[in-house]
Amino acid sequence: MAKFEIKNGVAIIPEGTTEIGDRAFRDCTSLESVTIPESVTEIGNCAFISCTSLKNIAIPKSVTEIGDNAFDGCSSLESITLPDSVASIGWYAFTGCTSLKSITLPDSVTFLGENAFSGCTLLESITISNSVTRIDHYAFNDCTSLESITIPESVKDIGVGAFRWCTALESITLPESVKVIGWNAFEGCTSLKSISIPESVTEIKGNAFSGCTSLKNVAIPGSVTEIEESTFEGCTSLTTVTLPVGVKHISYNAFHECSALSTIYVPAKKTDYYKERLPEKLHDKIVELAPEKKTKTKK
Repeated sequence: MAKFEIKNGVAIIPEGTTEIGDRAFRDCTSLESVTIPESVTEIGNCAFISCTSLKNIAIPKSVTEIGDNAFDGCSSLESITLPDSVASIGWYAFTGCTSLKSITLPDSVTFLGENAFSGCTLLESITISNSVTRIDHYAFNDCTSLESITIPESVKDIGVGAFRWCTALESITLPESVKVIGWNAFEGCTSLKSISIPESVTEIKGNAFSGCTSLKNVAIPGSVTEIEESTFEGCTSLTTVTLPVGVKHISYNAFHECSALSTIYVPAKKTDYYKERLPEKLHDKIVELAPEKKTKTKK
């Protein structure tokens, strides 16, 4: 494995180097800047982990893979531009980059690993590439400054705790491609006021929106058949919930401590159906919607 030099806070990586190996610059707390030559195709696992003074890095178009923990704990890294050659961002790749404010994932990125940006507390916005199909577990966990995020039509699965404790996130629109909202996906998003859940969603896992104390209204799409454990627990501003025709099971504590909940809208002639599935303390909040009018077709 090639050995690299650091002079006056700058890493010297020779031309012709094809890989920055695992732990190559681990704990190099004096490292401030890196220029990577065009010959490099891979940045290995833990390559720059805990380089707490690293502020600038230029990644060339030759790089296709950023390894696990590659920039983990680079607390001075303010910005990074990923070229459209990068296909994979490993687990914990940018975890704890507490100075990172924004990042755009190019369309070449197909894999975004667990905890990839977890704990990036200054990250305000991110654009996810059109090639990502899954936002992996805890990918943006504890990104407390994240105000906006664009989720492309390619995403089918929002993983466990993907946006957990993103306390600045106010609203999010999920594309029609999303089928699963994972456990704790938006737990503790205390500024989240609205979310549009598309008809494509078939599963909303437990604790998905628990502790979203600003969420006021929610409509469950007809494709969902179960409201799981603590899904909306502690949503203290939630006033109305709209349920579809066919939810077969609602966990007893799905709406636990939703102290402002005043109205649960259900389809016409479904009051008794939902009384069998909701706790008795919520029965007086059930309101039937007017039946849908059928349009006559002219012969």
